[in-house]
Amino acid sequence: MGRSPEQVVADARAASARGDRRAAWDSLRTHAVRDPDEPAYRLALVETYRAAGHPDQAARWGASVPEVLTDRERVLLARIARRSDGEGALRSHLALRTVPAELVALLPSARERSRRRAERIASAFDPALALVGCLAGVGLAVGVLVTMVEAFAGGRAHEAAQVTVAAGLGAVVFLGVLAIVPVLLRRRWVVAVLLAVAVTAAVVVLAHTDPTRPLPFG
Repeated sequence: MGRSPEQVVADARAASARGDRRAAWDSLRTHAVRDPDEPAYRLALVETYRAAGHPDQAARWGASVPEVLTDRERVLLARIARRSDGEGALRSHLALRTVPAELVALLPSARERSRRRAERIASAFDPALALVGCLAGVGLAVGVLVTMVEAFAGGRAHEAAQVTVAAGLGAVVFLGVLAIVPVLLRRRWVVAVLLAVAVTAAVVVLAHTDPTRPLPFG
């Protein structure tokens, strides 16, 4: 026969008193998820998380018993609802069968959730853009330096210039195409149009490259 809620709570409190809060929280959370209609586990979680200085977790597990929450914890609970990705996600996060009506009223609209998802996807492109931009900048700087050295030494400066300019235009095309995705996700239409123009211009110039001429693009 399994332990009663009172026994589970008592054991968790004993573990917390011994300094093993992690074990107490794991036990209480497991039982709270398994039996979301039993308030004893949630009340104990609120108590132990509050004592440990974790008001956000106290707010989370006290969602079904808001009368025991402090004002700060209620504010944090409302913030959790506003940041949630819909009722299903909030219900899963709070481990409840149903979300209280007052929290449902705080959920973001479908349009806002869509905007947030688009922003998360767009943000994933930012590190790649920064890395490619840095590499392109270093490459162009090296190309310019090599061209200057060749010109000073009377070497094949025009060939170095061809490679440098072609690489620069290629970088514009690659960066432009890569940047258009997050720009469109963020609905910055003017910037997207400007990027498309820059990419198209770079492609056109590259298409008219004649490597047999002494000038890069004649």
